[in-house]
Amino acid sequence: MIDLHCHILPGVDDGSASEEESCMMARLAVDSGVTAVAATPHCNVPGQFENVCSETLRRRFLRLHELLREQEIPLKLYTGMEVYMTPEVPRLLRQGKLLTLGGSRYLLVEFGFDESRQFAQRMLDALRGEGVTPVIAHPERYHFVQRERECLLRWADEGYALQINKGSLFGMFGSRAAHVANWCLGEGCLHLIGSDAHSPFRRTTRLADAWDYAADCDSPEIADFLLEENPSRILRDLPVQPVLAAF
Repeated sequence: MIDLHCHILPGVDDGSASEEESCMMARLAVDSGVTAVAATPHCNVPGQFENVCSETLRRRFLRLHELLREQEIPLKLYTGMEVYMTPEVPRLLRQGKLLTLGGSRYLLVEFGFDESRQFAQRMLDALRGEGVTPVIAHPERYHFVQRERECLLRWADEGYALQINKGSLFGMFGSRAAHVANWCLGEGCLHLIGSDAHSPFRRTTRLADAWDYAADCDSPEIADFLLEENPSRILRDLPVQPVLAAF
């Protein structure tokens, strides 16, 4: 399996607090069948985390890569970030300050939970105009999606990728997020499942339970599609489809 949403980079956001925690997260991932992760620290969060592309951030990625090799943890690491959407994001992208997933055309983005659907649509369209494909992190958690989940069908039709959080499927983020996440799985209105892991203790990197859940709800083939095939295609910069278009 491949996890494209993981806060495994130590000491840069509210994810891993230390190199020790990062190694614990990596081992948990490997033990559950994960072979690769994208380290996606929070970026451009007003008043909290800047984390735009810099030499300091690049050194942190390299250090974690070296640490995994030193500890003999067989987990491949890709660069990325979870970009909080503000009107400045297209400019930051043009300035080369944002990291796409593994250097592909795909950019992992998130919105404020109370953001408006109109703002989200405007920003997604602006990113497409800049030549990148947004991967929308945990859309099931946004309040406007919980009120109007059919907008996800529109986004999937427009070519935007939808990443559901593993924890949402199990009710970790409340009943409304769980309802939308399970609706997405049932309707096939999603492209991939990510851990959105923040520590080795809670919201962990284990994805085996997500695979089992998707396989039980749909089929092993769809579980593989969401947790292996589509993430692999994103890293190889290939087109992806939602489940409803592929099965």
